[in-house]
Amino acid sequence: MPGTRSALASTLGCLTLVAALGCARYVVRVETDPAGAEVTVDGNTSREQRWSVSGNDEPTALLARWPDGKQVAAQVYIDRDSTIVMRRDGEADQVVGARVVGMAPGLPPGPPPVAEPGAAPPLTGPLPPPPSTITPGPGDPMAKARKLYDEGQKAYELTDFDVAIEKFRAAYELIRSSNDPAAPEVLGAVIFNLAVVYERSYEVTPDLERLRRARVMYRQYDEQMASIQANWAKSSEHADVLARIRALEARLEPKQ
Repeated sequence: MPGTRSALASTLGCLTLVAALGCARYVVRVETDPAGAEVTVDGNTSREQRWSVSGNDEPTALLARWPDGKQVAAQVYIDRDSTIVMRRDGEADQVVGARVVGMAPGLPPGPPPVAEPGAAPPLTGPLPPPPSTITPGPGDPMAKARKLYDEGQKAYELTDFDVAIEKFRAAYELIRSSNDPAAPEVLGAVIFNLAVVYERSYEVTPDLERLRRARVMYRQYDEQMASIQANWAKSSEHADVLARIRALEARLEPKQ
């Protein structure tokens, strides 16, 4: 979806839709070695250690802090649904779906360093957790959802928006019934994508009901993310969703 926050956990694979309304969205999970470190991604924590991250030209900031105060920070570019293992010694032991552009061990607690003009962003911030690595087996709802998602992506790229909506809604129903631990985060990404498709489809079929549905889905996405991500209400992504909702409400207001 718009550049789309389109992500299906690693169990489903990475599916990216590109549109004019936003940027891609992926599910990221971070593990630490040794375990027990508090992880943040762009300053946000997550109860499930999974984050929904926008894919764009800016690196994502990861930070792992162990109980004794030892911490490791990194800057990574997220290419797709990702899994990252952060080691206490400052090495990226395993990176799938992302490119590490900087990592620093032993950063002292306190305010982040100030970068010189034109310098790379300082290595501070939170760590992202990657999606589940479970491989869906035959008959698994997530495996079926992946197939539907692939079909929906192709339809979206061809601007066959009604077909895309049908496929994504079917994937939504399967994911909603899945017991996979990554399902809540993945479901959020699917909801966002549906909102984008409904909004984008108005360009082809100017029916206000499509904008109303888009508004409902954006609200549902906001509620879903608030239920699984700590500090969601303070995030820039929450602000972005509210801006989208306000823009839709303005379009839906009766013309004077």
